[in-house]
Amino acid sequence: MSSTLPNGAGSEEPDGAPAPRSRAHRPATSALSVADAAALRRLGLEAVGFVLGTVVLQVASSVGAGTVGGPYGTQGWYGGTGAAGASGFTSYPCVHVMGFGADHWGFNAEDRSYAASVGSGYATAVARLTEEARSLGAHGVVGIRMDVGDFVGGWSTWTFRATGTAVVIRGAQAPHEPFTTNVNGTHLERLVALGLAPARLVSGVGACYVRPNCRTRGDLMAPGGVDQIPQAVGVARNRARATVREAASHSGEGVVQTDWTDRRLPAWGEGWIQSAVALGTAVRRFGPRQVPAAPRAVVPLRP
Repeated sequence: MSSTLPNGAGSEEPDGAPAPRSRAHRPATSALSVADAAALRRLGLEAVGFVLGTVVLQVASSVGAGTVGGPYGTQGWYGGTGAAGASGFTSYPCVHVMGFGADHWGFNAEDRSYAASVGSGYATAVARLTEEARSLGAHGVVGIRMDVGDFVGGWSTWTFRATGTAVVIRGAQAPHEPFTTNVNGTHLERLVALGLAPARLVSGVGACYVRPNCRTRGDLMAPGGVDQIPQAVGVARNRARATVREAASHSGEGVVQTDWTDRRLPAWGEGWIQSAVALGTAVRRFGPRQVPAAPRAVVPLRP
């Protein structure tokens, strides 16, 4: 019995089933919603495959108990001035009237080594995703999502996973470096309408080690406001924001679709690492700036 394939080719199969398609005609996988797929088609983009990049890293910290801060300011318990990669020491002394116990003192210290470890994990995962998209001849990857967690090993072993949908412009030569973005198809269509195109996904990471003093630990005999935690959050976020701004300055005119993630990760004893991660898309201008027309109100004329 003869059957006709969608591409017009014929085949002879005993049971009437169509012959299997060639590899070039296999359906493309994607993580696109129906609306996103339609928006990309209007832009001339077509999905060619769901792509993945992942890496497992041991995240290292350079700051720990006894290395910075301590009951004698930023000199440390052992006379040091801090570990390599740590900066921005802020001491939080014991607030008890007779407080001179070392366990009542605390400090915050920015941990740039920890931030660099986490940042390299994000960068490696995205680089591997981009390499897979390049092997498909893609022009870019849209809708990138990052999943990070201690899926294997202990709390200091992180798994970084980047997923997205590779897209192509049929009939156009693929670039050496596909664009990467966490913007979905619907928002990408609006972005292009404004004369902007995605350049690449950029990330920024900040980290601050917190050794809590008596008040931060919740000691009922040390009443008052706790300003150590907000200060740590601010250090981490400011560093993440500065890193994103620096990365975007080499790729485009600005950043859109920035997603923020704050984490509190266990460290030594009662201490923890306050982390902030910012992920966004650096954009570049390819056309004149356009201002969308304001919608007009529709007023019924009949009562």
